[in-house]
Amino acid sequence: MKFKKGLGDAMRKKLPIYTTPEGRAKYMAAYEAMFSLWPVPYDAIDVKTSYGSTHINVSGPGDGYPLVLLHGAGLSSTSWFTNIAALSANHRVYAVDAIGDAGKSVADRLMMKRADYAQWLREVFDGLNIERAYLLGHSYGGWLTLNMALAYPDRLRKIVLLAPAASIYPMSFLTKLGLRLPLKIRPSARSMFKMIASKGTVFEETFIHLMEMVTRYCLPATMFPTVYTDEELKQIDLPALLLIGAGEKIYNPKKAIDRAQRWMPDLTAEIIPNAGHTLNMEQPEIINARILDFLKSD
Repeated sequence: MKFKKGLGDAMRKKLPIYTTPEGRAKYMAAYEAMFSLWPVPYDAIDVKTSYGSTHINVSGPGDGYPLVLLHGAGLSSTSWFTNIAALSANHRVYAVDAIGDAGKSVADRLMMKRADYAQWLREVFDGLNIERAYLLGHSYGGWLTLNMALAYPDRLRKIVLLAPAASIYPMSFLTKLGLRLPLKIRPSARSMFKMIASKGTVFEETFIHLMEMVTRYCLPATMFPTVYTDEELKQIDLPALLLIGAGEKIYNPKKAIDRAQRWMPDLTAEIIPNAGHTLNMEQPEIINARILDFLKSD
């Protein structure tokens, strides 16, 4: 994708993603601090792929049905701290740090097209010995989830989409502009999350500090999310759950759900009151309940 001159730092094609070794060290310290908010035991593992090493935080019973989590852009797997206890009660949950993005995964080469992302995730499944799983994605992770559902539907049982970035409906001009701002003129993490969350949302300070380290020191090397065509959405016949906050800022939530319902054959969709783009943090009890009800309804 070509960007206008002066834009594109936040979605670029360049490695490494941390601006300095010192910045990377500060980010990693903030990442580790997030586990003070992780309420259940976890194991940290790394899976080798042809694109580099993928870091995964794993919780839940070893014999639980696998549930793979894909985070939003810049957030890392640690952003599931409000959901992990509920989701891992009966599932083996694999919270993945997307390669090329903030987190502990280390990319050896760039992923230049959608097929690369699908191949990378298939290799992660292979490395984890997952034949078939539930796949849940928030924001950019939702875009990656739909991409996997199109490329390797046989590896998935159900999919969950939380406010998927682009994917179903074009993002607003201001959202696209914000994602492409150069590092030196990015807003603070606190200001950014205030803009995308519902009014009155209070985020954990540990999380805000981590995201401040992202805004200062991290330039993810990721592909910009795109809108899937009518024909592509029609091909996704897996059972799918789509949840979007009533206060979503990146696009019109009703229009997004209307389009998804028009083209996706097996879709359950809902607009969540009193929630914005970070709905899984803003309304965790509601989101967790909706996800678990959907996953058990075979």
